[in-house]
Amino acid sequence: MFLIEIRHPAEALDAEDRATLAADIASGLVGGRAAADAPEETMSRARAMTHIGFRALDSWTTGDGRWLPDTPPPLWITMTVPDLWREEMARHVVGVLRGTVRRLDRRHGWQRSVGDLWINLVGVADGCIGLDGKPTTADGVVAMMSEEFRAKADADDLDLPDGVVIDPMCGMRVKLGPGAITLERDGRTMAFCARSCRDAYVRQEAITGT
Repeated sequence: MFLIEIRHPAEALDAEDRATLAADIASGLVGGRAAADAPEETMSRARAMTHIGFRALDSWTTGDGRWLPDTPPPLWITMTVPDLWREEMARHVVGVLRGTVRRLDRRHGWQRSVGDLWINLVGVADGCIGLDGKPTTADGVVAMMSEEFRAKADADDLDLPDGVVIDPMCGMRVKLGPGAITLERDGRTMAFCARSCRDAYVRQEAITGT
């Protein structure tokens, strides 16, 4: 669940700018390395649950006055995710969005001023997430995203490199080692792509003492 809205001064971005920004953001969030390490069933759902839109605002004004068309346009980006995911993913997400804006600036030769790019990650509380119009939780979003993978998955049938295991929630390939998010269960080390997947698994399986 990635809901991204990009506000910009009216007439600051043309159709090509918007299309390129949207494609770069989608690639950074649900493409590239993430897609390579995850099963297509999960990534297909993740792509379907990612939405990017633009809002052109009239009379954009800062404390220094009206934005002038011959200057780099300020951008105000809001990304909405389940609140339980927000803190863990903030650094990565802000980096992805900042990188897409920098590529846009380079294409136009824009030198961006201090304070004219704002990226805000907004969290929605459990029970206030309306997935397909029905109230759900962060765990419900993970379950929907990984439903097809979990319906067909059998990790024992996968040919994995040494030290690599499958996240049982979403199917992501995870390398064991320092920094890996793991859980010991029944004498077996399980690993997860993120704390949100680990916590969802713990709650799903009603595991105590973790």
